[in-house]
Amino acid sequence: MSLYIGLMSGTSMDAVDAVLCDIKPDRVQFIDAHAVSIPNELKQRLENACRPDLSVTDYQYLAREYAALCADATLQLIEKAKVEKQAISAVASHGQTLWHAPPKHSGQIGYSIQLNDADWLSVQVGLPVIFDFRARDLALGGQGAPLVPAFHQFIFTNTHRAPIAILNLGGIANISYLDTQKGIALGFDTGPANTLLDQWIERHQGKRFDQQGRWAQQGTLQVKLLEALLNDPFFQNSPPKSSGREHFNLAWLERFIDEPYRPQDVQRTLLELTAKSAVDSFQWLPESPTQLIVCGGGAFNSFLLERIAQCLPDKVTLADSAQYGVAPQHVEAMAFAWLGWCFDNNKPANLPAVTGASRLATLGKRVNA
Repeated sequence: MSLYIGLMSGTSMDAVDAVLCDIKPDRVQFIDAHAVSIPNELKQRLENACRPDLSVTDYQYLAREYAALCADATLQLIEKAKVEKQAISAVASHGQTLWHAPPKHSGQIGYSIQLNDADWLSVQVGLPVIFDFRARDLALGGQGAPLVPAFHQFIFTNTHRAPIAILNLGGIANISYLDTQKGIALGFDTGPANTLLDQWIERHQGKRFDQQGRWAQQGTLQVKLLEALLNDPFFQNSPPKSSGREHFNLAWLERFIDEPYRPQDVQRTLLELTAKSAVDSFQWLPESPTQLIVCGGGAFNSFLLERIAQCLPDKVTLADSAQYGVAPQHVEAMAFAWLGWCFDNNKPANLPAVTGASRLATLGKRVNA
């Protein structure tokens, strides 16, 4: 067995997801998972840290506290899975993205900040930690994101002969396009998903997320607002492209709210923005996929899936990753477990066609316990 733990907390900052996988050169086998909710007070400070003027001292204290949560998730998963710690090769920790600033044009310096304290995490769990997965791709002129399309290619390539797409509905949505027959693998961020939906309902309802999209269903789509949001240059830019909270946040949204909309109407419009921007992104694909497979937390928002299905072109079917043996909520953490395995086995894990990097590269750094 080649056991790796993947840790992931996305743009929505709702929880640290830990997944234990047995990884081989030709497959990833899910073993167990555990999630630890991010406490409200810590979540608020993480959200406040998504700004360019965060002090070094605040960063270090926050990194240690976040690493403690990652350690809890890791140790609880090991206990739950009933595996010997010595059998685990490494923990692969993505960290919490605070700021993502990829290069906008050739030659520009890009950077991406993932809050982490890998040394402290490694000592606490008594295992090696692999981290900092974006830096090498950025150094090669790439976006450093999205990283999951390479994993999507690894686990979904042999499921279809015709082109398919995988839509990851995390805080930010990203799409992967796979055409096995032509050897094509592409991917990019399509725009906001759970991050704006979650922030808006938390502000107005005090809830962390909109269960099944029920609150959005109570609202009325505001076409004028939707058109204004879709006019943002991000949606018109061709790939490679990636984004995050530094762009799509409540301050961004409020610039477009020029009349007293009901809060549920804004929620309905944000849900439509997610659905429409995802399907509109097909314009950047070589051809329309035959199936769109959804994963991520947004896969549990039934109203969002309903709207995506209704926006899809004819003859494109909708499915979720569970139909292929991978639970939607586990895909991203599994991806980082796989990225950790790739690092240890010196396997390139970026896709230059996705990120725009100048070449393939092994991603990450490693610290030992």
